[in-house]
Amino acid sequence: MRKRYLIAMLIACMASACTKTPEGDITSPSNNSPAGADASDQELLANTASDEQNESDFATDDAIPKVCVDKFTSSQPIVLDEEDDEVSKKGVFVKGTKWPKGKTLKVYFINGSDFLRNKVIFYARKWANHTTLHFVVTNKKSESNIRVGFKINKDHGSWSLLGTDAEKYKAYQTMNFGWFNKHTEDKEFSRTVVHEFGHAIGLGHEQLSPVADIPWDKPAVYDYYTGPPNNWTRKQVDHNIFDKYKKHDVRNTKFDPESIMQYPVPKEFTTDGSSIGYNYYLSDKDKKFIARVYPD
Repeated sequence: MRKRYLIAMLIACMASACTKTPEGDITSPSNNSPAGADASDQELLANTASDEQNESDFATDDAIPKVCVDKFTSSQPIVLDEEDDEVSKKGVFVKGTKWPKGKTLKVYFINGSDFLRNKVIFYARKWANHTTLHFVVTNKKSESNIRVGFKINKDHGSWSLLGTDAEKYKAYQTMNFGWFNKHTEDKEFSRTVVHEFGHAIGLGHEQLSPVADIPWDKPAVYDYYTGPPNNWTRKQVDHNIFDKYKKHDVRNTKFDPESIMQYPVPKEFTTDGSSIGYNYYLSDKDKKFIARVYPD
């Protein structure tokens, strides 16, 4: 009963890419590639389910906990200086991943129906409303900045590389959405797409801020994630749940539990019964913070 409840609570958890992954470091494009990525479109598409297959397994997908799976990069998290202003105290921005001011980010879709593509680009542009960035779709992979796939290699997770890290892997997929189909609700598109594109413009996970003070019940968390369907090792749980950004890499973050970059925490995972609900939209602090990162 407890397992079923936790699965229901975690069904909305976000998969993403920050600075860690169970699969290992992404340090050299010549030696490693992001999980779920192949060297060419031909190889990618050879391992990609058709749109019909993706949309017909909705019942199966609905039972899969949608939890965060972080991916290693060489980038380090950082935020704006404390003395700048109140806005700088919110959010986590990752050093070395910022796109140029006014950058038009070209998004290439490896696969996916028109319905899914349109939903993704629509919600990606929620960030553009508060920055100088722009998002456009391109049919040319060679000119793309962000390369999106749906359930590539049967990857049911959703994740993204961080900001300009995508430029280090021009031949590879840089973002995956693993549980979208024609039955997906708009608020779920919003929750997941806006979160992943937050990573794509350089934002880290809110709960991994060194000043985040979530009273984790570690035995309960280990018990859940080391069991099916995740079957993680304790080290993987540490990487994805407990390992905060180092204080010397981050300057002044104030924890924002309403941030789109924060995923839900069920009360069963805390020692005091506290919890964090589902965040489907940009918080006011998200909007102010990203406007500071990419100002007019």
